[in-house]
Amino acid sequence: MLVLIKHTALALALAVLVFGAVPIFGQDYEPEPGSDLWAELYDPPYTVPTEIPVSNPLRKELFNLLRPKLEGRAGQPILFAGSLKAFKNWALFVGETQDKGGSSIAFPPLGNSDTVALWLRTTDGWVLVSFEGGHSDVFYDIWTAQFGMPRALFE
Repeated sequence: MLVLIKHTALALALAVLVFGAVPIFGQDYEPEPGSDLWAELYDPPYTVPTEIPVSNPLRKELFNLLRPKLEGRAGQPILFAGSLKAFKNWALFVGETQDKGGSSIAFPPLGNSDTVALWLRTTDGWVLVSFEGGHSDVFYDIWTAQFGMPRALFE
């Protein structure tokens, strides 16, 4: 009987701990822009979608994650031209793939150079989430629902 009471008390304490904590974990919490927590979570700590300039090392870091994926398809060294925006822990590129001379590289089967890529900054660093080269429509609009990418990156 004593064992049953101990197990019941333990189960009740565990239930209070677990279910009492659910609202804490279930709430959407957004740290204040400019706070230490914001800077720790979002590096770089962009509070709005921000274009990453060509001179920024982050741009090279992100493209170096994408480049090997598309160079195999292109059969040559490639460059990227277009918009690369970062916001919180996400980055989105929308543009085109070019050869070293600046000419567009047409990917089969559609024969165009349109290129998109999505990265997420994790505790292990930046990770390439999804990409495509040579697409013909805005299929990546689904990335907000599919991956949780902020819609603001499209603006």
